Amino acid sequence: MGQISVDNANHVITGAIADFADKRDSQCLEKICQQVKESFEENNLKINQVVTDTGYSSGESLKYCEENGIDAYIPNFGRYKPEREGFAYNKKLDRYECQQGNKAVLTLQNANVKNGEHTVRRYSSSKKKCVNCTFLEKCCGKSTKYKKLDDSIHKEYYDRMHQKLLDEKEYSKRLFRSRSSTVEPVLGTLINQLAMKRVNTRGIALATKHVLMASLTYNLKKYLKFNNKRYAANFMVKFPEIRAIIDNSVTFLSMFIFHLQNRSCFQKHMLIKPIFC
Repeated sequence: MGQISVDNANHVITGAIADFADKRDSQCLEKICQQVKESFEENNLKINQVVTDTGYSSGESLKYCEENGIDAYIPNFGRYKPEREGFAYNKKLDRYECQQGNKAVLTLQNANVKNGEHTVRRYSSSKKKCVNCTFLEKCCGKSTKYKKLDDSIHKEYYDRMHQKLLDEKEYSKRLFRSRSSTVEPVLGTLINQLAMKRVNTRGIALATKHVLMASLTYNLKKYLKFNNKRYAANFMVKFPEIRAIIDNSVTFLSMFIFHLQNRSCFQKHMLIKPIFC
């Protein structure tokens, strides 16, 4: 599984890693961010923002971004619930309070419970409080006699991200549209033109080399096509002699390509002809 980071200004790949296919995208965010961060620091740069899709949402990812001062915009994953219908969270007492029926209180029973792949905090009410409630079957089901709620141990990070996206709704929408138009074309180029559709190697080291070489090729093509007219004009005015060198180089390359196209002539004059056979 390949992961890339793309600069929004010029669509240049700033980070590229390979990881095992059984990992989720969210488990790779810290690794690629750390790679980009170290690379940027060598050039006196820093990460301003990170914008991803929902696949990168996890408590660990949000925690990493906050601790490293990264302004992240990551939509919360589908299982996240900002509010519990019919219940209010009392932050001071760390409990949920029922707003209907018998007004049951759900206290914290266990702060570290495994629920599938996730670790949660479990809140539950007492049977005595819920057993005669008129909303019992609707709230708890036919067989359960008490109410149980699970919250992620990283709920505070999810809540802050949820509020951030609400407060900056229009801005975050623009960022997500920009992400799609920035990253998706780069991924399409890597997959369809630079042999990243499938990696025919064994081992994570060779897979990483494959992803890095594809990314390097993409960046070199971007660099060759880059043209800043203002700097190009100043360069030619200040260094006119270099223009002659460039012209001579172009002439030499043209002759070289001509000889390549006429191999019979080329082979008579060059001693390294087997390389091109």
